[in-house]
Amino acid sequence: MRSFYVWLLTAALAVAALVQDQPWNRLKVFSWDPGGYYAYLPSAFIYHDLGRADSLQHLVEKYGPEKTPVLGIYTLPNGRAISKYPLGLAVGELPWFWGAHLYAKAHSDLPDGFSRPYQQSMVLAGLAYGLLGLWVVRKLLLHYFDDRTAAWALAGVGLGTNFYNYATFDAPMAHGALFMWQAAALYCTVRWHETFRWRWAAGIGLFLGMAVLCRFTEMLYVLIPLTWGITSLAALRQRGALLASHAGQLALMAAIGAAVLSLQFLFWKATSGHWLVDAYSTERFDFRHPHVFNGLFSFRKGWFLYTPLALLMLLGLNAARRAVPAVVVPALVLLPVLLYVTFSWEAWWYGGGFSARPLVSLYPLLALPLAALLLRARQRWESWRRQGLHLAVLLCIGLNLWQTWQYASGLLMYDNNTPEMYRRNFFHTPYAP
Repeated sequence: MRSFYVWLLTAALAVAALVQDQPWNRLKVFSWDPGGYYAYLPSAFIYHDLGRADSLQHLVEKYGPEKTPVLGIYTLPNGRAISKYPLGLAVGELPWFWGAHLYAKAHSDLPDGFSRPYQQSMVLAGLAYGLLGLWVVRKLLLHYFDDRTAAWALAGVGLGTNFYNYATFDAPMAHGALFMWQAAALYCTVRWHETFRWRWAAGIGLFLGMAVLCRFTEMLYVLIPLTWGITSLAALRQRGALLASHAGQLALMAAIGAAVLSLQFLFWKATSGHWLVDAYSTERFDFRHPHVFNGLFSFRKGWFLYTPLALLMLLGLNAARRAVPAVVVPALVLLPVLLYVTFSWEAWWYGGGFSARPLVSLYPLLALPLAALLLRARQRWESWRRQGLHLAVLLCIGLNLWQTWQYASGLLMYDNNTPEMYRRNFFHTPYAP
């Protein structure tokens, strides 16, 4: 039950943080990235024109406390306006949108897609998806570890990483949903490799498809089901034959994933007349000049600097060779590819956000090596070393919660932090003179 109480504590802290935050109370939900992801819904279901993503801009100007533009409205050559962001998050938000729409119609709020019920509903959607994903991570941890170990690892992921920020202060962004979809895809992967049942194959295709429909680079996570369980050279040599023996289930995965992803192509065709649209025409990957070092260590947005628990997760890969050997090869194959691609984006800091937000999707996978490290410490380490590891996890949690609060309060710059600014503001609170 300890892991359940940790999940409950995380949920309580997340709700408490969320209802006091600006997006909940000041109605700033639909500016910047969340507005671009959401723009599909009002244009389709209120304005009845898929090419009316710019309609959201007018609503932002009407309601918003600041004249903040919706980021990513792309004007097609035919004059229609679409969002540059893929539509995956909008699909995930659809039930919440309709709930808000029905509520607004039944009460005094305007049913225009932007009034208070819609904004608060999208915040709740991000919170709910993040916490549901954390629940799936708990199930995954309990599949391999005892409840005590699972509780410590769950606390690390839920409170000690920037996942917490994207389930609370930045809940309307895509990362809570991505975390949930990747957690579900990983759980289905584990169960599929254990049983080779069709339902788990279908789950992999569905959840990976939804993640890719939200962010195209999530396609790299297909490496996990393809390499899961390779624990030796013999297993590596047999992997081709193993996959071939389950070709029908692989075809089902691919078919479901392709069906989900086809929604984006159908949308582009309906709005532009073309199956492919380069909505990111002014932004590019530059694979010749990656920024991996900056992405990991810089004060601007370094993953290891702002989420140091990630170092313990990676350190746990050695311990995972005994506790969960199936996770080691997928992690070692995926990590370098993902880091290289992620930080080859020209704007490698990915705009506003806390820590390296494109890597939140990794935490369901990395929860396993973190738990493996904690288990090894309890079983084999001296008391002082074990207590030192627990203290390190607690310090990472404390640091993450402190810096997340600073970020939400504006003391930790969301985009252009410098070493001098970081040191000057580290011990400051929003209420300091």
